[in-house]
Amino acid sequence: MGKNERLKIVSEKEKITVENQCKILEINRSSFYYTPVQKDVEKEEYIKARIDYWHTKMPYLGVRPLRKKLEIDKIFIGRKLLSKYMKEIGIYCVYPKPNLSKRNKAHIIYPYLLRNLNIIKPNQVWAIDITYIKMGKSHMYLTAIIDWYSRYLINWELSDTLETAPVLKAVTDAIKKMVNLK
Repeated sequence: MGKNERLKIVSEKEKITVENQCKILEINRSSFYYTPVQKDVEKEEYIKARIDYWHTKMPYLGVRPLRKKLEIDKIFIGRKLLSKYMKEIGIYCVYPKPNLSKRNKAHIIYPYLLRNLNIIKPNQVWAIDITYIKMGKSHMYLTAIIDWYSRYLINWELSDTLETAPVLKAVTDAIKKMVNLK
């Protein structure tokens, strides 16, 4: 006989006390008095939505500062429960990790080919740079191609993804511009 069946046998209306009934059936008396708490799913979803809102706005916040932000929304929650909700949602604090600037010894070191080069005319050397630009709630990537001699912006391309296609388009358009100028 399982624990649940034995609990159904115990009754307060019997002549024998609940304590003795539980001893005889070898179950804890607290199990008889315990009533499971119903989870408030709507409240939990609201709290998770607010956690997601604050994390999207400030992804560098840990559990304690995020808890203070939730108090602005009149949500009072313990940090252990907040940590549990963050794990369920898949949210974690974003911050610079240690030793990011240390180089990987296994990577190849490429020589700097422009070290002793005397740049004396336009279109002798071009540079390319990809920059992250924050735009409201999202971001864009700006690819720019610059002439080193004149500091002239030859071409640029804006993209919402960091893929090779926009970069290649910027380079090919820059080459086409320079061919057409000659």
